[in-house]
Amino acid sequence: MLTTIDSFNFDVPPDESQIIALAQYHRKQLDEAVFHQEIHLGDYCLAQRKRVYDFTRQLEPQTKAQFYRVYDGELLRLADEEDLHPADAESGVSYFAIVIVLVIIAFILYFAFVRGLMS
Repeated sequence: MLTTIDSFNFDVPPDESQIIALAQYHRKQLDEAVFHQEIHLGDYCLAQRKRVYDFTRQLEPQTKAQFYRVYDGELLRLADEEDLHPADAESGVSYFAIVIVLVIIAFILYFAFVRGLMS
């Protein structure tokens, strides 16, 4: 039996190379969609996942789990290779930076208001 998702033909059960090719294609489409303002990325990703879900509904539970393990693993591997936005860039602001900003604000308030009221 042969099934088509986004112009990729899949055997049932699907071969690992077919799954990896689909994940790479979906990542490439997503990268291209980022630059089109008329595309809402959330809806776009949901549409991709819906097509994958519709395909995997016909698979056996063990084959379905293997499909998602390979598909999600390839997407994760592709996402980790991105040098422009490393995973640790989202760690947030350090506590040291927050303390420094609060100390600067305290000095400004002191010299602007409190020192003027005291004299």
